Amino acid sequence: MKKKLLLLSVAALSLIVAGCQSQQNQAKSEKPTIITTIYPIYEFTKEIVGDKAQVELMIPAGTEPHDFEPSAKDVAKIQSADSLVYDDPNMETWVPKTEKSLKNSKVQFVQSTKEMVLLPGGEEEHDHEHADDGHHHEFDPHVWLAPSLAMQQVKSINKQLSQQYPKYKATFEKNTQKYLAKLAKLDQAYQTKLSQLPQKYFVTQHSAFNYLAVEYGLKQVPIAGLSPEEEPSPSKIAELKELVKELSIQTVFFEENAQDKIARTLADEAKVDLAVLNPLEGLTKEQIKDGKNYLSVMQDNLAALVKAGSVTPTNQKALTVEKEKTVYNGYFSDDQVKDRSLKDWQGSWQSVYPLLQKGKLDQVFHYKAKLNPKMTEEEYKNYYEIGYKTDVKQIDIKGDTFTFYFDNGTKASASYRYVGSKILNYAAGNRGVRFMFESTDLNSSAFKYLQFSDHAIAPQKAGHFHIYFGNSSQEDLLNELENWPTYYPTKLSSHEIAQEMMAH
Repeated sequence: MKKKLLLLSVAALSLIVAGCQSQQNQAKSEKPTIITTIYPIYEFTKEIVGDKAQVELMIPAGTEPHDFEPSAKDVAKIQSADSLVYDDPNMETWVPKTEKSLKNSKVQFVQSTKEMVLLPGGEEEHDHEHADDGHHHEFDPHVWLAPSLAMQQVKSINKQLSQQYPKYKATFEKNTQKYLAKLAKLDQAYQTKLSQLPQKYFVTQHSAFNYLAVEYGLKQVPIAGLSPEEEPSPSKIAELKELVKELSIQTVFFEENAQDKIARTLADEAKVDLAVLNPLEGLTKEQIKDGKNYLSVMQDNLAALVKAGSVTPTNQKALTVEKEKTVYNGYFSDDQVKDRSLKDWQGSWQSVYPLLQKGKLDQVFHYKAKLNPKMTEEEYKNYYEIGYKTDVKQIDIKGDTFTFYFDNGTKASASYRYVGSKILNYAAGNRGVRFMFESTDLNSSAFKYLQFSDHAIAPQKAGHFHIYFGNSSQEDLLNELENWPTYYPTKLSSHEIAQEMMAH
């Protein structure tokens, strides 16, 4: 009898334990599954959600994220998840296509750089043609390497995940503020220590540290472009070797990966030191096990930059980058200028002046002040306030007919004919061309005289333009150099316009 009771007790206990395990597994399964792409995004997301979600890292250390393409297994994993948090389409180039293919699934895509304006990602090429579907530029996605911008990413991820999981909003916000305090402390350390360095130039294996340089007053000299697999030519290495000597640079930074041989070669030929600067695209399991994380690695990076930059250069000459002498920048001969028709400006165009007034272009002015500190951010904004000012909020151009829409709700239309072009020579040494038109509708209330300027000097579809309009004379418009109302296609969002401005 006792044996039977014992067996019943064991069976009952087993059922209770099994029930508890089932409840635990059920509770665990109720947690959202969030897939993240690269390590910084993984850490940011994990710090935000805490124990409210299961956060997984998809791209392992040692894998080049610029070239990563998800396998069928990876896509299936994403499809079964609740969220995918990633850096930016310029980093995870496969995301837009994957998101489109999974549009009917439950997974929500979270872009950490949403509404952030990015820097151009490579050498500017302004003489390109503009496709009918808009411009196509490459932008730099390595924003996390500037703590000040990492803070923006964290805020963006928190905002989007809180919208997706409203019941966890308070917890997410509490966790976010706690992590932001750590990032703010890191940002302050970068500002304080890097601002005091006598050597502002540093050489990197690839162009991953431009945001860090721009935000903290340094000058990055990259060996290769945005992708670390891009190999520079022997002539580029020779040029960099001379530049290292010219700027008295004592350290070349590398990344401890398969592509570091170029950095090692440059350091050897220039007879300077080698040091690690970690782009943090991936941490190994061993590094994570040893306690390494975004904050600690960024502290290591700061220490390496301080050590390299503390050596006072014997040659204090600043590296001056001359503006490339392209047509876009205003360098051309008279015989290159060709007549243009209104075909180049067909479409519906919005003024950027309202965007400036609403603060939608503030990130553009922030970068202008960082990249060219001849004026402060506020001074740049005031300069463009004068330049962009207009009460014409929209212009529609169809055939040879213009329709102007004004802030007061009125509109005016007229047809125009081409009357020639005028080359203007500027004090800075560059030039510009105004393409002039006059109204053929004598009884219209629309402007009598128009002049287009869009950096092109021959027939070419415009992506944006500056326009001068008035009723006195073409000569008076030619003398106007301070006010140049600027227009972009109405189909573009304010963020897309700001991004286009950075590309030019």
